[in-house]
Amino acid sequence: MRIKRQDSGTWMVDRLQKDHNHDLEPRTRTNMKNSTASKKFIGGVNGGLDTLNLSEINNGARPICSQGNKIGSEWYHLLLDYCQSKQAKDTGFFYSVEVGNGICMSVFWADGRSRFACSQFGDAIVVDTSYRKTNYVVPFATFVGVNHHKQPVLLGCALIANESKESFIWLFQTWLRAMSGCRPKSIIADQDLAIQQAIAHVFPGTRHRFSMWQIRAKERENLRSMSNEFKYEYEKCIYDSQTNADFNTMWNALVNKYGLKENVWLKEMYEKRESWVPMYLRGTFFAGIPINESMESIFGIFLNAETPLGEFIPRYEQGLEQRREEERKEDFNCSNLQALLQTKEPIEEQCRRLYTPNVFQIFQKELLQCYNYLGIKTYEEGSIIRYSVRRCGNDSEKLTVTFSASNLNVSCSCQMFESEGVLCRHVLRVFILLNMREIPSRYLLHRWTRNAEHGIACDFDPGVSCQELKSLMVWSLRESSL
Repeated sequence: MRIKRQDSGTWMVDRLQKDHNHDLEPRTRTNMKNSTASKKFIGGVNGGLDTLNLSEINNGARPICSQGNKIGSEWYHLLLDYCQSKQAKDTGFFYSVEVGNGICMSVFWADGRSRFACSQFGDAIVVDTSYRKTNYVVPFATFVGVNHHKQPVLLGCALIANESKESFIWLFQTWLRAMSGCRPKSIIADQDLAIQQAIAHVFPGTRHRFSMWQIRAKERENLRSMSNEFKYEYEKCIYDSQTNADFNTMWNALVNKYGLKENVWLKEMYEKRESWVPMYLRGTFFAGIPINESMESIFGIFLNAETPLGEFIPRYEQGLEQRREEERKEDFNCSNLQALLQTKEPIEEQCRRLYTPNVFQIFQKELLQCYNYLGIKTYEEGSIIRYSVRRCGNDSEKLTVTFSASNLNVSCSCQMFESEGVLCRHVLRVFILLNMREIPSRYLLHRWTRNAEHGIACDFDPGVSCQELKSLMVWSLRESSL
C-alpha cells in the first residue's frame, strides 16, 4: 500500500496491492481493536512504505509519550514538503514521521548520500543533540560519522518531539532501519537516562561514550567553587590514570582531600566512569574522535538558535553542501597530491600509497616519534615475543608490545590501534626492530584508505539482504558518475 499527502494536508491511499494479503492473526487483530493509544509510524522511501515495520503498528507496543511535543505544526508541513520533493529527485532518500493518536511527533530524514556514507563510516557515530545547549527554536539533532579524510560526515537528521525514552527509541530504530541495519561499534551521545536506556535497547553491545560538551557543562555547574589546585588534580586523575587501580586511588584521594564524598554529581560520574574516563574506553573504536573534545557541529554557523522557520531548509542545504564540497576538495587532493616521505622505512611508503593524506599524516607522526623510544625484549616462548617499549629518558612511560611471529598479530597496551585504527609508535618501534618491510593488511583499516568509498566497512544485521547492499553500491556508482 502506498499513501501520499495531498495539497490540502490530508493523506490518501493511492496504490493497493492485495496479492500478498492474508488474514491477521487473532492476537494481532485483538491488539489492534483494543489498543487506542498504540503508536503508528508513517515512513517513506522511494515514494512508498516498503521499509515500514508493520509489527510495530499491529502490536502497538509503545504508549503515547507523556511529555509535551516541542515541534510546531508549521515545521511538519515544511519538512514533509521538503522530504517529498527530495524523494522525487533522490532515489535513495528516506524519511519517517512518528505519529501518536493522530498527532505528528518526531521526524527523521536521510538522503541517499548519507545512507551510503553510513555503509562506509557508520562504525563510530556521534548523536549530536547540542541544540540543548541553548534555547533552540526547534530540537534539531544529527547523526554524524567520520570519513576517510577525518572529516565529519552526515548520517541522518531529526527533529525530536520530546526527550523521553520512547522518542529516542523510535529515533534510533528509525535510523537503524534507514541505514539497512548498519550497527555502530560505538556511539557518542549525551548521558541522560532516556538516551542511555534507548541506546541499550536498540544497540545492545554498542559502546556508549558520553558527550564531552555535556560533561564540561556539568563540571562548571557542580565544581565552579573549587580551587585551581583541585581542578589540576581532577584533570590529572581523569586523563593520566593508566589502570583501574590508578584511577580509584587518585579519585578517592581527591574526594577525601576536598571533602566531596557526599557530592551527588561526583558520585554519579564515578558510577558511570566506564562511559567517559579515557582509561576505561581504550580498546573501543571511536574513529579517533578526541575524548576530551566535542565534535564541531556539522552545520557550523548555518543553523543556530535564531534560525527562522523560513530559512531552515535553505540554510540546512547550504551547510550540507559546504561540508560535501570540503569532502570533494579532499578527494581531489587525495588523487593529485602526495606527502613527502621523511624516513627510508618501506612501511612509510606503503602507508603513503594506501592512506588518505590526513590519515597518513597521523601515521607519519607516530612513525617519526617511534625513534624516540627504546624496545627491549622481555619474553619469548615459541612464536610469541614481548617487548617493553619506553621513551628515552623517561622511565615512567613504559608500554608492552606483544608480537606473534606465526600469524603476525601484534598488540600494544596503549590500545591506540583498537581506538583509532592506526598503529601506535610503540608497535612501529618493534616492527623496525624486527626489520618488517610491510604492515600486515589487518592493521590497515579499509575505512582510512584512498579507496574507502569503494567498499563496505560497516557491520550489518544478518537480516540485511545482499540486494540491499548491492543497491547501495549501485546508487553510489550512479551518483559518482554524475
